[in-house]
Formats: sequence, C-alpha cells, structure tokens
Amino acid sequence: MKYNQNFFKLSGDYVFSELSKKVAKKRLDSKTEIIDLGIGDVRLPLFDCVISAMQSACREMGTANGFKGYPPAQGYPFLREKISQSYQRLGTEISADEVFITDGAKGQLGSITELFDKKIRVLFPTPCYPAGAEANIFLGNEVELMPTSRQDGFIPYPPPSKDYDLIYLCSPNNPTGATLSHSELKLWVDYALSCGSVIIFDGAYSSFVSGDLPRSIYEISNAKHCAIEICSFSKSLGFTGIRCGYTVIPNELGRLNELWKRRISSRFNGVSYISQRGAEAFFSPEGIKATQKRINFYKTNAEILKIALKNLNLWYNNTVCSPYVFGECPNGVSSGDFCDRLLDELSIVATPGTGFLKGGEGFFRLSAFSKREQILNASDRLRSLKTN
Repeated sequence: MKYNQNFFKLSGDYVFSELSKKVAKKRLDSKTEIIDLGIGDVRLPLFDCVISAMQSACREMGTANGFKGYPPAQGYPFLREKISQSYQRLGTEISADEVFITDGAKGQLGSITELFDKKIRVLFPTPCYPAGAEANIFLGNEVELMPTSRQDGFIPYPPPSKDYDLIYLCSPNNPTGATLSHSELKLWVDYALSCGSVIIFDGAYSSFVSGDLPRSIYEISNAKHCAIEICSFSKSLGFTGIRCGYTVIPNELGRLNELWKRRISSRFNGVSYISQRGAEAFFSPEGIKATQKRINFYKTNAEILKIALKNLNLWYNNTVCSPYVFGECPNGVSSGDFCDRLLDELSIVATPGTGFLKGGEGFFRLSAFSKREQILNASDRLRSLKTN
C-alpha cells in the first residue's frame, strides 16, 4: 500500500487530541474537579432566539410543504443575504454570490488550498492555530513558519524580499490574541498585491474585536483583489456543536469564486437548513444583543485569568479582543512541563504553546470559554502555584 508520505512529516498527534488523552487519564486518577481551560470549546447554552429559530425550522421540516432535502451547496439565500448586509455595515460591499455557507472554519482552512496548484509556497506567521498549516503539509505544499515575538506583541509583519503563493493571517490571533490594526493589515494587503499572493484571512474571532480595529480584511482598500475570508459562528453564537460558518471569495479574485462553486458541488452536501436558520438569528436584534453580552462575559473571564497570572508575576499578552490568555511559562520551564504541572498539581488544563507551532515554546494558552464559577475557581487554585 502506498501511503501519503506527507502525513509522516507531522510531529506526533494533533495538539488537542493529545490534550484530550491527558485529561481523560487525569479524570481516572483524580477526585478533584478538573477545570478545562485547554481546548477552546464553548460551555454556555445557545441563545433563546437561536433555539426558537431552530425549533421553527424543525416544525417547518415536519410539514409536506416545508420539508427540505439537500441544501444548496453554497448555502440558502436568506443567510447569504444577511451576511452580505453585515459587510455593508462595515463599509464594504460583498455580494451574496461571494458568500459560501460552511460547516465552520477549521475544515475550510485546509480545503481552501484545493483551489491552488500543488507544491505552492505558503506562509504562516506563528504561533498559530495548527489546522491550516497541517492541511498544507498533507498536500505536500512548501510551508514556511514565521515566528512573531513577544516584544512586538506577536504582531506579524511582511517579510522583506520573499514571495509566497498563500499567506495565512488570523486576527484576533489564536492563540496569542494579537489583533491587527488597519495600518498593520494594510501592510499585508499591499504586500500580497505586490507579489501576487492570496491571503487566507481567518476571522473566526472577528466578533471579539472592539474599538476601531478592523473586523474584516475587506475593510482595507483593495483587499478584495487578494484575500479570501473564513469566518465561523462557533464561538460567537456557541455553534461548536451545531456547525455553521461562511467563507467569502470575492469575484475580483479571478476564477477562484467560480472554481470554488465547482469544487463544493462535487465535494460538499451543504449545511443543514436547521443550522442555517439558527445562524440567521445571529443577525437579528435579539441575536446581536445576546452575542455582545456573551462576548463581554468571556472577555471578563479572560481578565480574571490575567489578574491571576499577574499575581504570579507571569507575563501575558494583554490584548482586549480575545477569549484566550496567552502567557509565558516561569523560569524557562518548557510549555509541556508547565502545562503538565498545572494539570498534576492544580487540575487545570492549559494548552502548551508548542501546539501552536514555531515560537510557541515557553508559552501556554488558557481559554475563557467557561462558566464564571470555573474561572473563579481556577483563579483561586493558581494562587497556590509556586513560580519561583
């Protein structure tokens, strides 16, 4: 049997799979409640307006006239139109025909590369969510990791005298929380236009952006000529278990929009009608209000965790647009050892920075996607940690 040899270029297990194994073993050995701040899975329930929309969709599907089979591969027009209108509120024009409804961001970060030739050069500023990089390695592409620094707040800048076919950017970044300003994002757009690159912009956490920072790369002039945007309802709407998101491929990107339509018609059966009706509620007045309240709740959780790290004299990236806290391990301790210690001594699960590729060693990530009681409990436990 001839295997895809590119799989053997990856190191060990996927970071979150490995983390799940450690947590499962700890549960067997410990009587103390484990506080899981590792995998970024939401733990608060769906909004009432979302539940109501999905219940109505279920009842509709239970009637002869309302039943629906296979959904349109590109998504139902009602949701694509709502997404198109949301871009208008950001001051940019995205037509419904440029919007593709998906089952979330993770799969899209990898499958979008099918639009391009094999063995292309792909750049990932790191630390970063590993799914996109690993998908490109599977395909045999030439992946280059460009570590960012603590001194620059983990903000990536275009590399001089180098060209790439694809550039992956995530803002706010997972795991560091670094959020690009308009001027910083414009540097990347200008760079991509100058060397013929396409930017894959991961906007999974765009709803957490506040102030005058850009929520979309299309807020930058001419970005529609060089960027694909991938977004998700997983964190903002609590859809990690429902699965719905969207990808935007502007018509200005040559034939990419046309080719992606062809690709999904043969590879994708679409997102369920019920899920899409639930996602539509995100754009209702009730949905907007509930989402902002929930996001503020998670941000407050993050601030509580930051205070705990500050009291331990541990450095953390003090960003305000992220549901994650990215901290530095004490006294040169490795990421793996420090996270093992948190689990063994305090029954707190954290993600080692090494799981986020080059530049992640020496750091760890805490997720704020938890109930307030668990966050406060974790903060209390951290007080007993000896870091000297």
